[in-house]
Amino acid sequence: MPGGPGPGGPGGQWPPPPRGGGSKGWLIAGVAVLVVLLLIGGLAVGGWILLRTRGGEPGPPLSSTGDRRQPVRSPSPTVQAVKLRPISGDQLCAAVPDDLRRSLVSDGTYGRKDASTRAATEAEKQAACTWSNNKMDVGNGVIGHRTLSISVAAQSTESQNAIEYAKYRFDRNKEEHERRVNVREGRRTDARTSGSAFGELRELRYGDASYSQTSLGRSGLKAGVYVRQGPWLIEVVYGGSNRTGVQYPSGDEVRAAAGKVTEVITAEMAKDAGEAKLDGPCAILTAKDLESAFFPAAEGPSVGGNAGRIRQTTCTWSIHEAVEHEPGQKFTARGGEFRVHLVDWGGGSSESKFQFDRDAKKYDRYSAKGGIGDGNIHTDYEPRQALSGLGEQAFAVISSTTRPNRPEEDPLQEILIKVLIGDRTVEFTFRGTTTGGGLVGVAGYQEPIFESSVARRAVTRLATTFLAGLE
Repeated sequence: MPGGPGPGGPGGQWPPPPRGGGSKGWLIAGVAVLVVLLLIGGLAVGGWILLRTRGGEPGPPLSSTGDRRQPVRSPSPTVQAVKLRPISGDQLCAAVPDDLRRSLVSDGTYGRKDASTRAATEAEKQAACTWSNNKMDVGNGVIGHRTLSISVAAQSTESQNAIEYAKYRFDRNKEEHERRVNVREGRRTDARTSGSAFGELRELRYGDASYSQTSLGRSGLKAGVYVRQGPWLIEVVYGGSNRTGVQYPSGDEVRAAAGKVTEVITAEMAKDAGEAKLDGPCAILTAKDLESAFFPAAEGPSVGGNAGRIRQTTCTWSIHEAVEHEPGQKFTARGGEFRVHLVDWGGGSSESKFQFDRDAKKYDRYSAKGGIGDGNIHTDYEPRQALSGLGEQAFAVISSTTRPNRPEEDPLQEILIKVLIGDRTVEFTFRGTTTGGGLVGVAGYQEPIFESSVARRAVTRLATTFLAGLE
């Protein structure tokens, strides 16, 4: 969020740069687990009968496979790799024609759009787009809320390429959705009189395999369509409830709407990997730009963003040097994460200037009082340095984050360059190590470290390229 904790501060913890091999090299790998819990209840007795003609709740998100999900690694030599096209949340949003989308979820005071790219590596892609309006005219003077959400995901594992994994995951998801069915032929089969109600699966003809499921819950009546197309798992969910008139939209209405959107998304995801290109601000910098400024190899970007009066876009790349080594040979690798956070303040240059000055004062305050934090985590800030040649105004801040109760851990160091340009601000941040690494024990070996002069030179170079390409 704009104006939040500074680089390295509490609530902004990034993982330390990985190191590989042996007892001295170490590799921190996170397996993200997203658990979605639906607390749905209090429906009137007999409400599930609507499922015979009315839609329902979405199934588990594509990213919520939880503890069953296999670690994401590059396919082994025995697995034929499948090239995945790039896809971002913004691209996913743009694939839905405006006239179709507005007929389902209108813009306005209570409207909102969110786009995100949760993974953007060669082995895994995930993107999502959601529109919602909590108070819109849904037709015939009826006021209600509607939500349209789309997500796509593909990944390969050590033992399965992306197409094989998609088949495996699609079948498992379908089994889960079948197990939760508690309404058949308009009657509940679980002897309950309240709580979420899920209808029977309906086979569809989208992609290589597809089905839909409807349900009724506290968030309204929704239809979910689930598709497997080549290496991609596609999920489209549409529905809501009404504030006036009939309490819910009809099941036929939400199913038809979800189907129309599914058609355009399956067509988008059928594009050849060579035909689809990343667009938007995150497309300004390429992997080659990052590798030239830092070192090989860079992956990404993952993209996040939301629209509203204040528009934000975040682009994140992973940069880690590849170290040639023999099996069992100890090594470390320099690397880290590079992020660009673009904010369009929407209130003219006076608003962006106010926010820029506020952050400048914030870092001055942090530096003057000896940093921020507590007994668990503490971040020190070097004095802020004004920069020239970037935008209208710019400054740089170097920070170092430590855990006082873990003195054996190396500090996490970071450089942030913040730029004011018109009615926008841009933050360029690198956290990691810039120098050292390699085979442990060889002549001249050095543990990976953060050198502020090297990091500043690389980030300034990337900032110059990004600002030149910014419309």
